[in-house]
Amino acid sequence: MNVQHFDGIHFMMPTPFAADGSVDTTSISRLVEAAASGGCTGVVTLGVMGEAHRLSDYERAPIIEAVVEACNGRLTVTVGVSGQSGSQAADRVQEAQDIGASAVMASPPTLAKPNDTAVYSYYRTIDEATEIPIVVQDLPEQTGVHMSPEFIARLSSELEHARFLKLEDPPTPPKVTTVLRATRGHMGIFGGLGGAFLFEELWRGAIGTMTGFAYPEALVKIYSQFAAGDIEGARQTFYGWLPLIRYENTAGLGLSIRKHIMAKRGMLDSPAVRPPSPAIDAIGVDELEDILNAMSPFIESELAETSAAA
Repeated sequence: MNVQHFDGIHFMMPTPFAADGSVDTTSISRLVEAAASGGCTGVVTLGVMGEAHRLSDYERAPIIEAVVEACNGRLTVTVGVSGQSGSQAADRVQEAQDIGASAVMASPPTLAKPNDTAVYSYYRTIDEATEIPIVVQDLPEQTGVHMSPEFIARLSSELEHARFLKLEDPPTPPKVTTVLRATRGHMGIFGGLGGAFLFEELWRGAIGTMTGFAYPEALVKIYSQFAAGDIEGARQTFYGWLPLIRYENTAGLGLSIRKHIMAKRGMLDSPAVRPPSPAIDAIGVDELEDILNAMSPFIESELAETSAAA
């Protein structure tokens, strides 16, 4: 069964790797449980956070199957299908649909000379292949493709399944406003980028975020407070978590930092990333421990409150 409610927090899942570099599907159920128990709306697999570009095609299906099975209809499952051609992405769409995905997510292909015609054709091919919603991923830092609010509005109005946007084109808060205006509010916008601007994105009209912060329940609390009208409570919760959100967003090392925290929380057996993804060094681990120790009273209080409310 596919869950069709999308507003809220979607946990961007890392792909677990064993120390020898092989995919560790046994940890997937724990990642899903962390998202479910934390109150997330859904999970996202095989995105940039999931090191999809480091995986072979034959490794994809077992991961999707494990995620869908662990969610068991409780959470939406959005599957990254980005490719270097519309045909490749369409094949990945079909695979995700057949296994039971709720939605697919696609960023533009990398292009030597990015242009709207080529990017539109790519998304049109994906739209023709899918029967489930498309999350358009706006991630120019990775793709080199800059999509204007007007182009995004064209995707939204002309492609039946382009219903959501994962907005990661900083500064994100102003673009939330311009995209909502351009699409006349018909496209649901999710933030990303580690949740660094979650409060401001919600203030501007985002319907949630899709990100891999290692404490997804914290983002759920911020979203829930905001949705309930407790704006000041959401602000203070957000500010309380910002030191860790900031460090997790360390350029190039954010994934490794997150995996270290998740392993520490028991969500992963190993914090391993797949080379050439960079890993934090021993001093970085000490820095992370220092932040976690300094924030320990706050984190323990927040988690106790979350547990009591569950």
